Amino acid sequence: MRVAGFLIGIILCAAQVLAGEYDFAIPEARKKSYELGGRLESRYIYHQLDEDSARYKLTYFQDDPGAATHEWKESVELSAALQKGIFQAVLLTRHEFSDTWAENEWTHDVYEGYVSLRPAPSLTLDAGKKQVSWGKGYAWNPAGFINPSKDPDDPGLSLEGRVQLGMDLIKSFETGALANAGLTFLMLPVKDDWANTDIGEDGDVNLALKLYLLWQDIDLDFIFFDGPDQPQSFGFDFAKNLSENIEIHGELALRKDVSRLTLDETGNTRQTKENPLDFLLGVRWLNTVDTTFIAEYYHQGAGYDKEETEDFFIYQEEAFSQWLSSRNASVMQQAALKTRPYYSQGNFGKDYLYLKISQKEPFDILYFTPYIATIVNLRDSSFNLQPGLTFTPVTNFEFNFRVGIPLGSDNTEFGEKPDAFRPEIWVRYYF
Repeated sequence: MRVAGFLIGIILCAAQVLAGEYDFAIPEARKKSYELGGRLESRYIYHQLDEDSARYKLTYFQDDPGAATHEWKESVELSAALQKGIFQAVLLTRHEFSDTWAENEWTHDVYEGYVSLRPAPSLTLDAGKKQVSWGKGYAWNPAGFINPSKDPDDPGLSLEGRVQLGMDLIKSFETGALANAGLTFLMLPVKDDWANTDIGEDGDVNLALKLYLLWQDIDLDFIFFDGPDQPQSFGFDFAKNLSENIEIHGELALRKDVSRLTLDETGNTRQTKENPLDFLLGVRWLNTVDTTFIAEYYHQGAGYDKEETEDFFIYQEEAFSQWLSSRNASVMQQAALKTRPYYSQGNFGKDYLYLKISQKEPFDILYFTPYIATIVNLRDSSFNLQPGLTFTPVTNFEFNFRVGIPLGSDNTEFGEKPDAFRPEIWVRYYF
């Protein structure tokens, strides 16, 4: 049934594409006041499991999924926008059916749902749930304090917005080094279990401020974020085109009084308050044969060094040994709780390198782009290798394939990943 569902998803997408090839384009007499659209996606993921890894043992200590598991995801994103004079309304929803080894479930999320008023060309007022993407980094955004967590292995994914009250002011200058200036002010309330619950307690109101400057063709952002349950944070980012095909960018972030938890090899925890400094430097280069290179170095001030990472994994191995001898599930349950602050960060190390190389239409194969990407933990020398490809044979239809291959020795970030090999295939149809 799973295979059939996946194939049906591909066939339906292809049928829509082929049918669309014979549509006649009829010019519109005037611009519509509304827009409707969406995206269908069918995705299959194969997990070749590493049964000796720390994360596998922590997740499956009471279960036996075997050497491999399969994951199937069928999703649709629906969008609508209405524009009437100074008023605009936007809605974006995501609906997904996920079939994994552990469970089958439907999820329904509102990614965006907000209204905007533009009483003047230089002023915009927003209210509702709106996507936020601050910072210039590709794989990471240390200065994006209010951004939803980005997956460095898939930085282009749509992310859920934040409930907010916002104001945007912008002004252009005809002379001088400063061409544009903009100010964004956001109020981010926390409400029960539906609004911004990851950045505070019920009733909290967080504040975010961004000053944008276009100065001598350099994009500059100065960012401030604060809240009752959040560290006071100061950020800066920049982006500059050195030429038509070379761009550099960077981010800097300082957070005050951040709680940092460390776990030693015996399971003892220690919590300290720190003022970590994070920064990112990156470059994007397109050469004369349409090869794109993206490289980023990321330093995470509150991240864990090689020795701390080793202690983290040694503790998990010791907890698993105790479980084998005692069969006391509370040992592993406690280990899961203690390790959660690490795993919830995605990449919890101190220094990383990201590199992606993509080639547009090699060997004159139209609409075909192969690539290879990697994320390297520079402290423990483990890394994730990710070759892949994108093929767009016709308008609005996209075929994707990639493989995740985590590599590293014992007690390293990528060496202890639960997957030894993770191929993934998905098709998308936009309408």
